[in-house]
Amino acid sequence: MSVSFRIGIIGSGTAGPAAAIFLARAGHEVTLFERAEKKLSVGAGFLLQPTGLAVLHQLGLSEALLPHIAPISKLYCRTQSGRVLLNLPYTELGQDLYGAGTHRATLLDVLLSAAESAGVAIHWNTEMRRLSRDPSERPVLHDQYRQTHGPYDLLLICDGAHSTMREQSGVPAKVSRYPWGALWFMGERTPDFDPQVLWQCVGSTRELNGYLPTGTRNDLLSLFWSIRIDQIPAWREGSLNDWKQQVLRLTPQAESFLNQIESHQQIATAVYHDVRMKQWHGNRVALLGDAAHALSPQLGQGVNLALMDAACLAETLQQHPLEDALGQYSKRRRQHLRFYQFATRWTTPFFQSDWLPLGWIRDAVFPIVNALPVLRREMTATMAGGKTGPFSRLPQAQIPGRPPESRL
Repeated sequence: MSVSFRIGIIGSGTAGPAAAIFLARAGHEVTLFERAEKKLSVGAGFLLQPTGLAVLHQLGLSEALLPHIAPISKLYCRTQSGRVLLNLPYTELGQDLYGAGTHRATLLDVLLSAAESAGVAIHWNTEMRRLSRDPSERPVLHDQYRQTHGPYDLLLICDGAHSTMREQSGVPAKVSRYPWGALWFMGERTPDFDPQVLWQCVGSTRELNGYLPTGTRNDLLSLFWSIRIDQIPAWREGSLNDWKQQVLRLTPQAESFLNQIESHQQIATAVYHDVRMKQWHGNRVALLGDAAHALSPQLGQGVNLALMDAACLAETLQQHPLEDALGQYSKRRRQHLRFYQFATRWTTPFFQSDWLPLGWIRDAVFPIVNALPVLRREMTATMAGGKTGPFSRLPQAQIPGRPPESRL
């Protein structure tokens, strides 16, 4: 590439550091700004899908992450009565495919270390408050200390679903908060849970409990409990033992694991947003990750989509002039992102909502769908992150670094 750009990136979640590595290695001058005072071990466990793992493979970081993951062989979900709703092994798609349970802080450590090695300038405790333009329409950033940064040839907004800069980007967006969120706890895995299975149990549409092996050298397990956002204050004031009994009604084998929880303070809460945009670029600006397309966590695609955003943007900048590259970025990501936004909105009410009849429909229909090989394979491909439509998938060229033997 003959043209080098000065690039500013706001946000150090997943998309920001990943994009920074790609672009710095391509010869651009990259500066990453993060409002947190320092790198913190925050966040819960999450599942990296084959698509996200393929991007890490392209970055040369999969080996660094490998000691800190739990290889996940399948998703298993049943009802409180024991009826199997979903049993989706990755072997439906290829013998070598798997998911990777790990911790957000672990992935962030790997990404930031690689970003620093690539020459990215990282500024902590720097919150951007305003976006302006110089006479050439290049973005200029203004932080909380009234200092200016830039101008930049390109600005990447990667500061999450709660983005403070999205409205100033000039790219229209619709943002709403899901009424349902989650309680998260991460502790040492007990023998009651398979170290290679993402295990879930549902009651009504108001009750969902999940357990994800989260890897790291300590063999951790992440608990997920669905809860309405407006009920979190009452839960904080309520009896911890009463809540544990609710969990045990769905998951009796969790008793030993729950013994690690002694106070409400050990449990984190998560709120989720829905972000809709017709395109993910503007004038010398692109949006990546949750800032561009935040979803409910039901399909577990947030981190994977963010990694693919970063890979796609870097590739288009390699292949096209800046203005054309940003348009190509939105074009190439559109079908993939639209499918997962639609699929998440369609699926979530069956698992997290006050519409109880949807639970009856779910419990009747999902076992039938799961029993049909063709439909089970499509559901597994959806979980793996490679779908663009009900019966269509990403072209091989659009899955960065995908090993030839993988078939999503």
